[in-house]
Amino acid sequence: MKTRFLFPQIFKTIGWFLFVPSIVMIIYFFIIKDYELPFLDVKVFSVFNSLPSQNYQWFSIIQNNITDEILSIFIIVGAMFIAFSKAKNEDEFIAKIRLESLLLATYFNISLFILSIIFLYGAGVLVFFMFNSFTFLLFFLIRFYFMLYRLKKESK
Repeated sequence: MKTRFLFPQIFKTIGWFLFVPSIVMIIYFFIIKDYELPFLDVKVFSVFNSLPSQNYQWFSIIQNNITDEILSIFIIVGAMFIAFSKAKNEDEFIAKIRLESLLLATYFNISLFILSIIFLYGAGVLVFFMFNSFTFLLFFLIRFYFMLYRLKKESK
């Protein structure tokens, strides 16, 4: 089966090197409450800024620590590389498992989104939306690799 839109298999290794350290660091930083790497304090372009100390600003240059932005990008790109890289034996059955995993991850993510709209308010919504940017790929990875694990276990 020809898969036109999957990354080459080497991207999976790159994805693991980006994903695992970044997810560990962001969880660690979240647990110890807003830790930031001091050398990442830089001036950045902001389309919209609503920091309390600077009122509302559109299209401005602000001082910001970009630790969480870099880690978030590494998590998303790493998970995308892992999720959408070719398997060693990419066949129709693996493509079917991939498609079903995408569908279930979509259903689960939308369900969480609806529940957050109903039950979360204030700053809790913002925290959830931040984590929700990762959940789709995480649910897909968990389901896809669990099904591949079951397939290998059943074939032995």
